[in-house]
Amino acid sequence: MPDYHRMDIGVTYYNKKTAKTESSWNFSVYNVYARENAYAITFRENADDPSKTEAVRISLFKIIPSITYNFKF
Repeated sequence: MPDYHRMDIGVTYYNKKTAKTESSWNFSVYNVYARENAYAITFRENADDPSKTEAVRISLFKIIPSITYNFKF
């Protein structure tokens, strides 16, 4: 497998607490620089020369944004 690298970032905003509740919002991004990391590698015949086999890298996701709301009571 080739080298794997990604950077994730996130920020959490805490709302004002009341006597009985507490809440927050979380905003995050998975794989900020959209690197196509290999999830799996498959092998197939070369289209130009069927006697040769080539490796094909499969990647799943580039950038995934996320928003979460947390509520405690």
